[in-house]
Order: sequence, then structure tokens, then C-alpha cells
Amino acid sequence: MKYIYAIILGCLASSLVFAQGDPRDSTEILDVDNETQIMIENLVDDADATEFSFDTEFERLETYRKNPLDINSADRDELSALGLLSDIQVQGLINYRNRFGQIFSLYELMGVPTFDESTIFKIVPYISLEETKAMEAFSFKRAFKYSRNQIFVRYQRTLEVSDGYLPDDSLSSPEYMGSADKLYFRYRMSYKDRLSFGLTMEKDAGEQYLTPFSQNSNVKLPDYFSAHFYLKDVNKYIKAVALGDYQVYMGQGLTMWAGFGMRKGANTLNVKRLARTLRPYTSVNEAAFLRGGAVNLAFGKLETTVFASHRFRDANISLADTTDDASLEVLQVSSLQETGLHRTTGELLDKNSLQQITTGGNVRYKGKSWQIGGNFVYNRFSDSIIRSTTLYQQYAFNGQSLMNASLDYSLWYRNLQFFGETALSSNGGLATINGFTAALDPRVGLSLVHRYYARNYQTLWGNSFGEGSNTNNESGIYMGLNADIGKGMTMSGYIDMFKFPWLRSSVDAPSRGYEYFFRLDYTPSYRWGAYFQYRFEEKESNRSENTTAIDYLILKRRQNLRLHLRYRINREFEIRTRAELSFYKDHEFNRGFMMYQDLVWSPGFAPLKVNMRFAIFDAPDYDTRIYAYENDVLYAFSVPAYYGRGTRFYLNLSYKVNRNVAFWLRYAVTSFSDRNSISSGNDEVLGNKRSEIKAQVRVSF
Repeated sequence: MKYIYAIILGCLASSLVFAQGDPRDSTEILDVDNETQIMIENLVDDADATEFSFDTEFERLETYRKNPLDINSADRDELSALGLLSDIQVQGLINYRNRFGQIFSLYELMGVPTFDESTIFKIVPYISLEETKAMEAFSFKRAFKYSRNQIFVRYQRTLEVSDGYLPDDSLSSPEYMGSADKLYFRYRMSYKDRLSFGLTMEKDAGEQYLTPFSQNSNVKLPDYFSAHFYLKDVNKYIKAVALGDYQVYMGQGLTMWAGFGMRKGANTLNVKRLARTLRPYTSVNEAAFLRGGAVNLAFGKLETTVFASHRFRDANISLADTTDDASLEVLQVSSLQETGLHRTTGELLDKNSLQQITTGGNVRYKGKSWQIGGNFVYNRFSDSIIRSTTLYQQYAFNGQSLMNASLDYSLWYRNLQFFGETALSSNGGLATINGFTAALDPRVGLSLVHRYYARNYQTLWGNSFGEGSNTNNESGIYMGLNADIGKGMTMSGYIDMFKFPWLRSSVDAPSRGYEYFFRLDYTPSYRWGAYFQYRFEEKESNRSENTTAIDYLILKRRQNLRLHLRYRINREFEIRTRAELSFYKDHEFNRGFMMYQDLVWSPGFAPLKVNMRFAIFDAPDYDTRIYAYENDVLYAFSVPAYYGRGTRFYLNLSYKVNRNVAFWLRYAVTSFSDRNSISSGNDEVLGNKRSEIKAQVRVSF
């Protein structure tokens, strides 16, 4: 802790010396657009969804903000890598350039098919209309001379003491072996988007510091450590090189998509997976990355990527059910752990208990209006994974090795784009996804996706489009529509019908369901806007309160209605108001309510930004929960679930001292009126209030 405090005090001292920043400078509190907020809220709302870290995605946008993309010269891959345009919008922009030539004004973007005001507002900070110079040959001397260096230090703590930090009645020490402080440190050096080198360390609340050299060593390190080195566009043959920790994205995510993947949301046309094959890994999710080396090569229209990874994984270790010798204890691996938490003796026993080797690659050939690729991934563990004999896990991966192979394709014809991928796993399981997007009119877009993931398809890195996140035991068809009605009004919606041919957790029979979504946006001017949103989902699941000897399925319906308004009073003040209702019905009917008021203040006299929210909520149980995205310190995210009865308040401050030093401070508190304790187990807090403080400093040089 004293080293962390020394860094913070040093930065404070430097701020007193160099506090001469331009008050017009951005304070860089990350304001995520409405579509992305809804997508994040929906992703968190999926109980089966993997917990993604979004900081890597938005850090990429920060790179584009510093080095805007020239949309007049950018090719399809570069436009897609921006991550803010759907495939149909990318095609519309390319068609517009081919027909009318160079774009000279941002106003011209209104003429691009499927581009509306919200899309343009979203991409403007990250694009340029000025012609960029021809790509220079990479030089380490130039890269180091003009590199950008950043150090982040973040401190976070829940102010109330939870049960895990209190001595147990039967023990002399608490369950959690470390302090309640959560600490984060990161250093990154970058040159445009072509060179990146960095170190990331994190200690979660409840974890101990590590002493890597000896128990008596004065060197204390956080529990999690990550490092990366990444080069892009080294020359015309070497497109990218990644060493250390990195992520790989291939096809439509059936074999490998080791990171965040867009899912169902307000942007109903954004159904095709778009990403660069290789990316450096800078986040703190301790499961969703590879560790080793990778290279992306190009030979004219042919591109190939190869990668290799070796890393330790957390895994659940348990005693085997039976052994030949009753006196001999045999341990087995029952599942992989993805929380990254090492607070208790049991969690420490699971830490790094399994080794995983992952190798693979892809080959892609790009034609003028089409491309095709082949993908291959092989995984091997140091010990066999033997899952429980629970019936719903009958087709889950068991064993020591797994191989996946697939073919993916994309085809563009005028205003139509077709895409898909078909994959096999080494046990014979099949998965396929195919779809198309179409610009039916300059103001109307359509998307259609069909997927079939067999119950016995197995993948360790798959993350494709669908209702669930496991890329197996699912089939369905999705149709989305987006229409610019005119006069600042946009309508979007989708319907998704799906079924699960085999059992799932808490679903003791094959099941089916459907979901539909409707949203109406009205943005008559930059100063104000509003949207209305309705979401309905019906699924079959086990009865929550079973009174019979045999579980049977019942229909469970969930609905959400939301009204959101935004008004910019002047250059300094903006208010945002949201009211949302949730309805849930299984054997009984319940309803929930949440309303919040935001105030955003950006004073003209100082490089300061303030975000405040006061929310009230009344949702009787977890089934009627309502998610709401919250602004946080830079590159951190908060999407709490509102349920129970109470209020929530947060205050988020950002102050940019000068071009080198910026500070963030956040305080959040939730107060309940229907309980005397919060959470359960080791996380239980006695009382009706839970509050958190978070502080962050960034030093750039």
C-alpha cells in the first residue's frame, strides 16, 4: 500500500507544479452511446453470458481518437476494425465512395445508405476526412521517439465490512485472506495503433499480495499480472505480431473469439462479427486471453495467422468418486474457473491447477467482393477434465484435448452482404451460422441470421451470435429491421426464435423460446433526444417452486418497458432521465420499477466533468431486476442490477490537471428499505447500505 500511496502523492505533487491545463481540454470521462449501453445491459442481463471486460474495447476507441481513421482511404477491414459500424454500413460507405468519390464534408455522410444522425455523432470523434500520408515503413527509433506512455493507478473499496473479513466462530482468522482493498496498476507505451507494450497488475478485494522470490521478501505484487508486446503493419508482409498476452478473433466466433462479441441489442443490423484477427490484451479478465505468440502475414490477397499459447488455468479440483484403493485419494478436474478470484483457501487451491496449450491459425483469401477463410484450433490440458454426471452435462467436453476446424465466408453484392461459418469439433459435433444484411432502401436495413449449434458441438473459445453464450445446444432464427423514418425519428426492432434440443442448467427437458424488441428514437436536434424501448422474452424453464416429485417446464415471461430522455440545457449542463418497468410471470406475477435522474456538468472555467445520478427502485426479487449502465472512471464499467426496494446514488468526478495528469473519483451508495442485510455468504453485509469509493490517476508522458 505504501508504494501505491507514494505514486498517488507524487502525482498530486506534480499536479501542483504543472496545473496549467487548457480549460477547454477534454476530461475524458467515457460517455458510451445509447446503443452500446443497451448492448452492455442486455449482455449482463443474460444469466449464461461470460463476464466480459469492456475496457479493452473502449481503449481501442481512445487510440482512434488520438489518431483518427481516414474514411476516404480506409479499406473494408480498417472500417470494420473501428467497431462502430455494422457490415451493411461499411458496405454502404464503400458504395458511396465508389460512386461519388472523395467525401469532403461530414454533412455528406447523411447521404450514405443506413447512416443516420446517431451513427454520425458516434463516429465523428474517431474519423477524419483529411487524406492521410502513405503508410510509412515501421521504425523502432521513430516509434520510441514519438511514443505515448501512460500509467494508471486505481484504488477501490467497499466501505462496509462483509462477513468474509470477519473472524469465523470456528476459526481464528477470516475466510478472506487479504484486505478489502482492490488495486489496479497499468503501464502502456503505444505509437499510434502500430506499437503497443504494456504491463497490467490487479489485486482483487480479499486477495493477498504475492511474494514471488521468498516469503521474507520485501517485494509484494498483486495476484494478477499480464504483459503484452504488439506490432502492426511492420511491412507489406507482416501485418501483426503479438507476444505475451493477446486475443484471437476468427470467422463468426464458432471456433475462436477470445473476447467481447456483439450480441442482440438496439443496433439490430450489427449481427456479423467484425474484428482484427490479432489484438493485444490489456484487460483484467483472467480467463479470456491467450499467452504466448502469434503472427499475421499477408501475401497479396492471401492472409494467414498462426498462434501458440501456454498458460495456467484455475480449475475446480475434487476427489474422484471411486478408486481401486480406498486409502488412496485421487483428485480430478471437474471444470474450469473463470472468476479469477483467489481470496479463500479453497480458491487458492484451484489457482493455476491446470495447464492449457492452445495452438491454431487461419488462412483467408480476399477477392474483390468476397472472401473465404479456414480456421483451426487445438487445445490440450495437463490433466483430463471429468465433469459431473449431471444429465444436462452429458454432451459437455470431457477429456484432455479438443480440436475445432471451420470454414467461414463473406460475399458482397451491391446492397447485399452474405456471411457465415461452419465448424466441426473433434467429437463430430457440428455448428453453423449463416446470415445476410441488406439495404432495402437508403433509409431501411434488414438483417437475417440462422444458427444451428448441435448439442454435442464442443468449443473452449467459441463465442458466436445467439441466445446463450456457450455456442452449443441451440438453434434459432433472428430477423432485425432498422428504418430512418425522417425528421429525427428512427425505428428499430428484432424478433428471435430459438430452441434448445437438450437439457440446460435449471431446464430439465428440451426447451424453446422467443424474444422480440422494439425501439423508437426521436432526436430532433443535438440538444435533446428521447427513445422508447420494449423488450419481451418467453422461455421454458423449471418451475421455481416445485411441489411434485418430477420437474416439469413452465413458460416464464419477462417484459421491460423503458422511456429515456436526454436534454442539453447549455454548453455546461445536460440532464438524462429514465423510467423503466419490468414484468415477470411464471407461477405468479411480479412487477418492478426503476427511475433515475442524471446530471452531467462540464464547466467552461475548468477541465472538470461531473456525473451524478439518483435512482429509486422497487423490484421485489431478482427475476424483476433492472440493469442500468453507469458512468465510471476511465476504462472501468459498472452495470448494477436494481432489485429490492431502495435508492442508489453515485457521483463521478474527473479533473484534467494538464495534458500529463488526470484524476477520477467516484462514490456510489445503495440504500435498501426492505432488508437489514445485503448479499449472503462471505459477501454478506449487516445493515441496509452498501457504499463504494473508487479513485484513479493517470500520468501521461
